[in-house]
Amino acid sequence: MVLLEGGCNENDQKDKLDPIPNDLEAEILTRLPAKSLMKLLCVSKVWSSIIRSQRFIDSHYALSSSTRSRFIVTCCNNGAFAPADFKRLFIFSSSLEVKSSSLVAKLDMTIPFDVVLYSNFKCPSIHGFLSCYSNNYQFIVCNLSTRQVITLPIKGPCASLGYDPVGRQFKALNLVSSPDRSLQFLVHEVITLGGTGEVSRSQVTTARYYPFTDGLYINGSIYYGAWDERLDPLIACFDVRYENISFIKVPRDPLFWGNSVLIDYRGTLASIFVNEFKPFQSFGLWILEDATKHEWSKQTFELPFPLVNMTSPGTNKAGEIIFAPKYLPGIGQPLFIFYYNVEKKDMRSVRLHGIADDEEFRRRYRLLHNTCVTISPDHVESIASL
Repeated sequence: MVLLEGGCNENDQKDKLDPIPNDLEAEILTRLPAKSLMKLLCVSKVWSSIIRSQRFIDSHYALSSSTRSRFIVTCCNNGAFAPADFKRLFIFSSSLEVKSSSLVAKLDMTIPFDVVLYSNFKCPSIHGFLSCYSNNYQFIVCNLSTRQVITLPIKGPCASLGYDPVGRQFKALNLVSSPDRSLQFLVHEVITLGGTGEVSRSQVTTARYYPFTDGLYINGSIYYGAWDERLDPLIACFDVRYENISFIKVPRDPLFWGNSVLIDYRGTLASIFVNEFKPFQSFGLWILEDATKHEWSKQTFELPFPLVNMTSPGTNKAGEIIFAPKYLPGIGQPLFIFYYNVEKKDMRSVRLHGIADDEEFRRRYRLLHNTCVTISPDHVESIASL
C-alpha cells in the first residue's frame, strides 16, 4: 500500500472523481426534454439555478427548435351544448415524424374554458406558449411543458399574442374601442407579460379601421386582415418590440371578407384565398414580397380532390401547406390532415390517432356536437415561465 500526502492511500484517491464543470452539466441538461427538466429542478440548488437561468432557457429552446418540434391539436366542446362542468380545452400533442403517414397523439393537458367558440378558433403556438381568446373577454396563455396557465381579463372583442425576441417579452394586443362607433381613431391595449408574473398595460392609437381576421404572429410582428373606412383591404401590422401599428396595402382577393386565411409561409406573411362559390379544390396563394412597397405575388394551385370544412393552420418546415378540419369527425371516423407541396403540386395525407377517438371519452366529456378543433404545427418546447 502506498501512502500519499495527507494519509490517503492510492486507491482512495482514485475513487474520488473530479466534479463535472457547471458548463458541461448545462450542456448535458440542454439535451433533455422539457418535462424531464421540470422534475430535475428538485435535484439540487445548482441544477435549479442552471435550469432557471435565461442563458439555459434560450439554449434549450434553440435546440428544441431544431430537434424536438411537436404537433399540437386543440379541441373544445362547444359551450352551447356542454354542461358548465365539462367546458374545457383538450390539448393533444404528438412528436413530429417527417413523411409519416400517421401520427399518434396523447392528451397532454386540459384547461377549464367556459365559452362558446366559433368554427375557426385558433390556439397558436408562439415561442413555446399556446394562447387562446374566449368570447367572454378572457385570454388564456399556457405552457404545456411547465403546466403554467395564465388567464388575462381583457377589455376588447379580440386579442393576439406576440413575442419580442430582443426584450424576451410576450405581449398581447387587444383592440379596446369598437370600430362601429363614430370615432376618429381606435384605441388598442398592449398587455406585457413579465418573467416574474408582472403584467403591465399601455395603449396604442391608430386611424379608424375594421379588423376581420385573427392575429398571426411572424418574426416579431402580429398581422391581421382589415378594411379601411372606404372598405379597401389592408393588413394591420403590430411591431411587438416598438409597440406601433402600420398598414400594408393588399389586393382585394387575398382579403375577400372571410374567405381567406393568413398563414406563415416560410417566415413570410401569406394569404390563402378560396372562392366560396366553388368547391374547395383550388386555392390562390398570395405572398407578401415587400411590405414597404406593398408588393404581393400570386400563385394558383389545383388540389387532387375537393376538401370539405377545412382550413389552413400554416406550413411545416419543409414549406408544405397544411390543411386541417375545423371540427372533430364523428365517432369511428378518421381524422386526417393534408400536406400540399407547392413545388411538386401534389398532396399527401396523415392520419391522426388518439384525438378523442374513444367513444367513452367523448361521452364522458360531452364531445358529441360541434366539437371545434385547431392545429398548431411545429410547436417548440419551452421551459420559460411568465
